[in-house]
Amino acid sequence: MRKLCVCTGCVLFLALLCRYSTDCADAVRAAVTLCLTSVIPSLFPFFAASSLAVSCGLAQELGRLLSPFMRRCFHLPGCGAAALALGFLGGYPAGARMSAELYHSGLCTREEASALAACCNNTGPAFLVGMCGGGLFHSLRAGIFLYAVHIASALLTALLLRPKRTQSAVYAANQTKPLPFFHCLVQAVTSAGHSCLMISAFILFFSVVLCLLRLTGMLSVLCTALTPLLSISGLSASGVHSLLTGCVELTQGLAGLTDHAGTISARLTAVSFLCAFGGLSVLFQTAAATEGLALTRCVYGKCIHACLAALLCALLLLIFPSLSQL
Repeated sequence: MRKLCVCTGCVLFLALLCRYSTDCADAVRAAVTLCLTSVIPSLFPFFAASSLAVSCGLAQELGRLLSPFMRRCFHLPGCGAAALALGFLGGYPAGARMSAELYHSGLCTREEASALAACCNNTGPAFLVGMCGGGLFHSLRAGIFLYAVHIASALLTALLLRPKRTQSAVYAANQTKPLPFFHCLVQAVTSAGHSCLMISAFILFFSVVLCLLRLTGMLSVLCTALTPLLSISGLSASGVHSLLTGCVELTQGLAGLTDHAGTISARLTAVSFLCAFGGLSVLFQTAAATEGLALTRCVYGKCIHACLAALLCALLLLIFPSLSQL
């Protein structure tokens, strides 16, 4: 039965591609422009830096310094602090990718790396403060508030998903000598380029999926069904449409959460939810970047992070109404 459903879905997808080939091609062109002008320039340096940090031994040294704190608070090895920091600064899936590299290097167990990837796969400050705060709300203050909520909810997710106290595979840190810098640099640049290509491919694919959902009216039907429920939060019909769009592809969903999408509080909460969840596109990008880790835990972590981010944002706006006065 499952195989039949998959085959039927593939045939239907191909038929829709043929029917709306011109529109899908336009969606791919727009996605290619996005990747070349925004995604690759922002992610490539962080990907290369994370690979270099692991292969040159920087993550191991940082792990020795921060091991007591990371063990006590999150039941994770000290080297996980490097992945957390990269996740908070580099945007997704930079932190998750480094978690996988720590596991493949033998610096942590699979369970620890999966738990780490679930909470360090975050939006970067440039995106939240610049694009969301400045672009959507025309307020630096709003961007800083969203970023603070994002980080706080990510740390809460790390506490909730922390693994049992186990001994990491730290023997690798002692037995494996750092490689020569030239070799590390070549390896880091090659790995970063490969990761950027994979991530760009998923962005292109989900841009096509989103285009087909719009053209077939499926997105509108779902929006009509959920609008009565979500309108309680203060979102308008267009705001609900943007929220659903963002659950597939983040940037296109955020672009629609402008002034007419609902109240400021509702829009802030929706943006907080979407940036924490990342959308299906980001989840598949994470899957490609974290080969060998437990994908279900990463998905579970993103869902918890999104719910906590929305809840914390709404709660703070309720307690401190002045935060919504941008």
